[in-house]
Amino acid sequence: MLTHGGYEMNQLTRSGARVALRTWTAVLAAAAFVVSGPAHAQRGSASPSAERGRYLVQITGCHDCHSPKIEGMTPDLTRALSGRPGTTALPTAAKGEVHAALDLTAWTGPWGSSVASNLTPDPATGLSKAYTEATFIATMRTGKKPNGTAIQPPMPSDVYKNMTDDDLKAIFAYLRSLPPIRNAVLAGLTPAAAPR
Repeated sequence: MLTHGGYEMNQLTRSGARVALRTWTAVLAAAAFVVSGPAHAQRGSASPSAERGRYLVQITGCHDCHSPKIEGMTPDLTRALSGRPGTTALPTAAKGEVHAALDLTAWTGPWGSSVASNLTPDPATGLSKAYTEATFIATMRTGKKPNGTAIQPPMPSDVYKNMTDDDLKAIFAYLRSLPPIRNAVLAGLTPAAAPR
């Protein structure tokens, strides 16, 4: 068997592979830190509850409707969860059909029209205007907003009412940790005519 410095060659190869693996692990960890660093810095140091909420918001599809899009269905994270932008028109109404705006922030169907709410903590146009943690949980449990109006489709209220209080508290904590974005989602809208 070949030897090098008292090691058999297969031992040297295994040792070299371990060093290479450790090196690549360190490189990948550093790359992940560099890539995620600015996004994490923008969020600040979030509590464990808010981090759990961020995870829940991502896996439950909140960005699908509540975030404006930049290309295709890619959420514009500079306006994350800020609801329907003023540039998105209400879709046309047609009897027995559901129509969505191309960015999925506005909808029209048998219920009428609905737009995605601003979930950021903006005090004038966002979640902070009407919600405390308790009213947020009550809304998710009942499908009714604090003013008594029903949450409209396509919001899957029936799904969210089954979440635990801890999950809903985590989502609320995450939403409160977002940068506030001033966006009046109903600005410039006139309700769509009733479907014929």
